[in-house]
Amino acid sequence: MIAGRVVAHLAVSAALVFGLGSTAAAQPASPPRTPPPAPRSNANAANPLDRQYFPFFPLQTVWTINTGVSPTAPAATDGVRLFVPFTGEVAVFGMAGGAQLPSRPVPTTFVPVVDDGRVLVTGERTVDAFRAAESTPLWKTLLPAAAAFAPVARGGWVFVSLADGGVTGLRADTGKAVWTVPVGAATAAPFVEGDRLYATATGGVLHALSVTDGAAAWRAALDSDITAVTAVAGNVFAATSGRWLYALDAAKGRVRWRFRIQGAAIGLAVDEDRVVAVTLDQAVRAFKIGSGAQAWRQELSFRPAGGPIVTGQSVLITGFGPNLRVVDRKTGANQGSYALPVPVDASGISLETLAAGPIVWQGATLFDDVVVLITQRGLLHAAKRAFDPPVSPVTAMPGTVVAVPAPPPGMPAEPAPSTTPATPPATKPPAPATPPAAPPGR
Repeated sequence: MIAGRVVAHLAVSAALVFGLGSTAAAQPASPPRTPPPAPRSNANAANPLDRQYFPFFPLQTVWTINTGVSPTAPAATDGVRLFVPFTGEVAVFGMAGGAQLPSRPVPTTFVPVVDDGRVLVTGERTVDAFRAAESTPLWKTLLPAAAAFAPVARGGWVFVSLADGGVTGLRADTGKAVWTVPVGAATAAPFVEGDRLYATATGGVLHALSVTDGAAAWRAALDSDITAVTAVAGNVFAATSGRWLYALDAAKGRVRWRFRIQGAAIGLAVDEDRVVAVTLDQAVRAFKIGSGAQAWRQELSFRPAGGPIVTGQSVLITGFGPNLRVVDRKTGANQGSYALPVPVDASGISLETLAAGPIVWQGATLFDDVVVLITQRGLLHAAKRAFDPPVSPVTAMPGTVVAVPAPPPGMPAEPAPSTTPATPPATKPPAPATPPAAPPGR
């Protein structure tokens, strides 16, 4: 009986699939659907939870390439290839060993966007899409105005903020424009979360738009121009040039809390329980999502230029110098600083500076996670977590001289044992016995 029902259900399902397939073939493709919720990590990361106990430090070099050519924009990666914009082209390098692959002759001053096997490159008034694997062209779209920022791609959509104050939504598979709406001149790159696109405009205006048709969901006016935007389910976060960090309700746009920061934020990152901000007063701060209470604050020894990137137990930040700073995501404690192996002059000073923030890719396991740093002079450097055993043994090998431990406080220090064999003291041979004197008269 059960077997018969299963066969009947399979027959009905097959008929439905056949009918749907015929209808799809006869009708034009519909616009892309609402994008799914943003993943917390890259799609190829099998289990991101295993990273929460491991800092992204210490690091060891994977490969270094000195191209000698300055990049025209920040780079991007799909985990297999690294896409670096240079004058007149986007060069491609293998992430495993840095091998150079076929490039694509498309000039740009915007960071490339990698999405679902495609690479989107934004020109002055165009968006070019090519296959990530072969660097072969897919489509090219003429924009109604010059692009203000690199596009945002999600769930089959591509969104571009335009210099004339508009926002346009394109199909990711064909590049065809689906809608364009005016919102005002953008001051920060747009952000997508769920079915909402968050776009900025001068004067501290934040727009929440429907991704499917650009219809306005709500509009919020903040104190000054917005410098960075991020979002997580139910919450939107915006930093302003007036040195405020806002948390807004994603449904209605109402301000839930705000926090006065000492410097304008250049970047925001959000995870399950806190939002992290890197500010121009040389600090990085973390705030609790629900209350806005500052969880921690860590001073930086440099003026920040990129980040924050939240990965596992760590937050990664870069400045203009060739260094990567790593702090603890939960406490803000310093986990370490990684210096790029860059050439120095006769005085021991390096003239290299970083071109942009770190590029982090989470692999299938902790051992595959990679961070890429690129300098203004075109030095490409990849590093990963160091899990190698220590150079020196944990315990002393037999025959190894071990230093005498320091005595307790108040006790006199003992001299260290000599490592050379002691010389026996010189001894004089015994004096020969003197014969007794002869008795008198003999």
